[in-house]
Amino acid sequence: MHKLTFLLLSLVVLSCTTSDRPQKPSATGKSGELLLIMPTPRWEGTAGEHVKDAFLSEVPMLPQPEPQFNIIQLNERAFVKLFETHRNIFFVEYDQTLERGKIEVSRNVWAYPQRVIRVKVPNDEVLKRVLVNNQQSFIDMYMETERERLINAYRRMMNHQARNLVREEMNLDITVPEGYFVAKNEDNFIWLRQTGTREDLDLGLMITILPYTHPDWDFDHQTIWHRRDSITRKHIPGNFPDSYMTTYPDIPPIFREISFNDLYAVEARGLWRVQGDFMGGPFVNITFVDEKNDRLINLDGFVYAPKFKKRDYMRQVEGLMHSVEVYSSVVEEEAPA
Repeated sequence: MHKLTFLLLSLVVLSCTTSDRPQKPSATGKSGELLLIMPTPRWEGTAGEHVKDAFLSEVPMLPQPEPQFNIIQLNERAFVKLFETHRNIFFVEYDQTLERGKIEVSRNVWAYPQRVIRVKVPNDEVLKRVLVNNQQSFIDMYMETERERLINAYRRMMNHQARNLVREEMNLDITVPEGYFVAKNEDNFIWLRQTGTREDLDLGLMITILPYTHPDWDFDHQTIWHRRDSITRKHIPGNFPDSYMTTYPDIPPIFREISFNDLYAVEARGLWRVQGDFMGGPFVNITFVDEKNDRLINLDGFVYAPKFKKRDYMRQVEGLMHSVEVYSSVVEEEAPA
């Protein structure tokens, strides 16, 4: 199997500290919010543009442009105790005695779940290099905390019937919240669906079990793309006869290697449409191996929300996906408050 080492890139010195959950208040902040602590004159100048380039960049593969985060900027003096419990915090500090940038990454400093990243630089040019070299790493760390928040919330309103079905049929554990139901259950395939109370809103997760053959084949990008189209054509029908979901042919998915619950995985993001209809939206596909049982696990989450912004809906589905683990019988713990 492939092995990945996820590193923050050059020009930085990284330190990481973690504080456990006990006696920490629940983190605050809306979905996708990033609290930015840096001097206002810098925010209003070149340095602010560098930060915006990193964190207001578009979420890939959404039908309409949406930023990775919604930034709230404060001066350091304004960062009082009230703001310490925010879920995602990014500090920019200046120290002209430094020869290069430094990054400090901490978890659960003042609240749970929380990610605090502190960047110390001598000048704006070094800040730019740090942000360019580490943009995806920063985003991934904040997204991990966002998913942790969602999964904790899902645990407090569990659909135990759907969860037990996935356990029994697939030997996988998943934190299915209320509102989702099993739309389809066939051999080695389950479709979890939430249609909600709003018109034209549909969230879905497909779980497919496949034989594991060889990493060079199973993780090949074209194989993943064609595998997805084969699954959706078979299992996800449209509203009209002979209509079915497929990947949007003119915009190829984008692929990257990720760590999925400490396992090597390949993530594909793209746009789907219904052949023979006018429906469409974003999807994310994750492929990993259950080595213990010698099988390939394919997860595919998608959103249909033509009247709404899709970033947060897509992240809700991703939280559901990232709750998936190979099932083992353990004593369940209560969800954090």
